[in-house]
Amino acid sequence: MDEDREKHVRAKGSDEVDWISKLPDCLLCEVLLNLPTKDVVKTSVLSTRWRNLWKHVPGLDLDNSDFQEFNTFLNFVDSFLDFNSESCLETFMLKYDYDDDDYEPEISIIGGWINTIVTRNVKHIDVLDDSYGSWEIQLPSSIYTSKFADNLALETLITKCPVLESLIIERCFCDDIEVLRVRSQSLLSFTHVADSDEGVVEDLVVEIDAPKLEYLRLSDHRVASFIINKPGRLVEADIDIVFNLSSEKFNPDDLPKRTMIRNFLVGISTVKDMVISSSTLEVIYDFSRCERLPLFRNLSVLRVEFYGYRWEMLPIFLESCPNLKTLVVKSARYKEKQGNIILSGPRRFLSSLEYVKIERPLKGDAMEMKLVSYLLENSTILKKLTLCLDDSIKKEESVILKELLAIPRLSTPCKVVVL
Repeated sequence: MDEDREKHVRAKGSDEVDWISKLPDCLLCEVLLNLPTKDVVKTSVLSTRWRNLWKHVPGLDLDNSDFQEFNTFLNFVDSFLDFNSESCLETFMLKYDYDDDDYEPEISIIGGWINTIVTRNVKHIDVLDDSYGSWEIQLPSSIYTSKFADNLALETLITKCPVLESLIIERCFCDDIEVLRVRSQSLLSFTHVADSDEGVVEDLVVEIDAPKLEYLRLSDHRVASFIINKPGRLVEADIDIVFNLSSEKFNPDDLPKRTMIRNFLVGISTVKDMVISSSTLEVIYDFSRCERLPLFRNLSVLRVEFYGYRWEMLPIFLESCPNLKTLVVKSARYKEKQGNIILSGPRRFLSSLEYVKIERPLKGDAMEMKLVSYLLENSTILKKLTLCLDDSIKKEESVILKELLAIPRLSTPCKVVVL
């Protein structure tokens, strides 16, 4: 029968060549991918070869108005996704318009479809709810944790969410995204965290263009460049980055790197409440020996997480915070790093600092005592210094307390509280 049909086609014009029939199935499917699914299905009547070819097309483009019954539309999508479920999908495009007040569709069905296509590495999703009142569909979390085909795919997803307010990106060191661009006019909160591997040297870039951003958390020791375009008015920030300098030292002659670090510091300089790691402070300290730090005029609360006795970087940064009121010195659970001779040379007065809390248990070491001395001797209006002693020094506790209480205080009303 199919042979008769093909002969009939050739009979109409003996000079005509059926080039389409000579194409392999994989190429035919790519051609059919550019047609609406309703037209793709119609090709099944052409011949035996075409009967099931439409099921192998790596995409779906449907409108429920193409079906007389809405349930038929739902069943068709289910059947299409069930067939050849191991294959990847290029596109998933749906439009539905259902205004029957007596029928409340299962929203979970749409979410289930999206979960399914995400596991099939879909590249393009376009779901339009044109119903009266619109169904409130919450996209499943799988859509945000899937592997994107390239840098542009993720960037496009972010850009195409016009009311996106919070974005969290958790990366692994093998995600193949060299340049991550976060561009959003509505984004208020952005978190970027990644696996740390000090042995990996990569020239990765994270570029942020979010003028309404209020909260920023960055925790990634691999990214070489953090770029903040059109910085807004940050309120909170949590920073643990080293610009990929964990395996190499800061080079003052690397002008592009210096410029990038300077612009980044300017970009976050409007923050009011900040957590910063000692690793980041160390980079800032090295940078400060080349040029002056920008002023953090709005910063009133600073929490510093130290991995060891690297307190020599702290005064440099504190002197760039002219309106700082509260300082909390925390201790992170990492391998100790022994610092240099700290706090040497004359220091500027801390004219705004009112409250200091050292959460790291003190053992009475020389560097710890120098930190306490620096804070008490240079803070003009300090009201309260709170600290605690390590349990391992019970016998020497009274001696250490006497040393602490004997330290001169620039602010005479300051209370020293030992927990």
